[in-house]
Amino acid sequence: MRYSYDVIISGAGPSGLHTAKLCKDKGYSVLVLEEHDRIGEPVHCSGLVSKRVAEFVPLAEIRNAIENEINSAVIHSPTSSFELRKRRTAAFVINRVKFDSYLANLLGGGNVLKARVLDFGIKKRMVVKTSRGRFRSEMLIGCDGANSLVAGKCGQRPAELVNGVIGINKGRNYSDNVDIYFDKRRIADGFFWRIPRGKTTEFGAFGRGVNFRYLEEFFGTGFGKKYGGIIPIGPVRKTYFPRVLLAGDAAGLTKPWSGGGVIFSMESSRAAARAIDKAFRFDDFSENTLSAYERMWKERLERPISLGLFSRKMLKIMGNFHIEALVKMAKVLPKNWMDMDFIFVQ
Repeated sequence: MRYSYDVIISGAGPSGLHTAKLCKDKGYSVLVLEEHDRIGEPVHCSGLVSKRVAEFVPLAEIRNAIENEINSAVIHSPTSSFELRKRRTAAFVINRVKFDSYLANLLGGGNVLKARVLDFGIKKRMVVKTSRGRFRSEMLIGCDGANSLVAGKCGQRPAELVNGVIGINKGRNYSDNVDIYFDKRRIADGFFWRIPRGKTTEFGAFGRGVNFRYLEEFFGTGFGKKYGGIIPIGPVRKTYFPRVLLAGDAAGLTKPWSGGGVIFSMESSRAAARAIDKAFRFDDFSENTLSAYERMWKERLERPISLGLFSRKMLKIMGNFHIEALVKMAKVLPKNWMDMDFIFVQ
């Protein structure tokens, strides 16, 4: 087993795997460390991603991971609703295990190792202590999720952590719309949703402290499968350090209005790969050089995240009366208006 690499990445989710692929394409040796037995498991998110996923991977190559295509979202208040509809596909419902496995397969054999990162430090180079031994590299990239060990060791935490819970029931459902339900009496800072997954239907809830009881009471049913996870809301204070970058959920780079993170994670991977390449070209892994990473991801993501955080703040203080008024106002929007990723900055 090789113990020295150019880049070590903690976490084999979309941000870690895509960063690894981009670095490998530039000729750098890469090792991805993943603590779980299987790529993409345990499942923590719904896998509803916008059509922008095609900017990062060819759709033809992930067809087996696409379970359904979505054209519209129906937004519900307690007493009314409105629909946002696109003329063409707006989003894909993807199987995250298959999608993440596809990203891992792009790296080839030997680039992903089942190992938990336990600690790291700099001794001329980066030394990463894992459950499978010690590894050396020039850089360490933290892509290890909301409860990132790498971010924690760097003194960073997202502004907020919320829960996302999902229930799955069998039965064909190829509807082309998702349903989103707001009811302040049930979730003060989030919403419920229903997503048609082709062979199954997904029911979910997003907000602080939500659990499966919320789902069962709101939808009036039990569920065949249940899963969920912790979602970071709001970027960490700083995403670059000597020989270290934080990307994806580990950096708190999710959509504050929905908790979705795949597209923003892969956007951060692009910025990380460019910053890594710059550091190697100049043989300089200092904070000063790596600060370019934060400037790059902010160029693309800072404005939508900031506006999303403001919208979340407003949601927390609104009542159902205000929700009803917003739904009525939204009915005058163009019917084909919708952008899942940059909804506030079109």
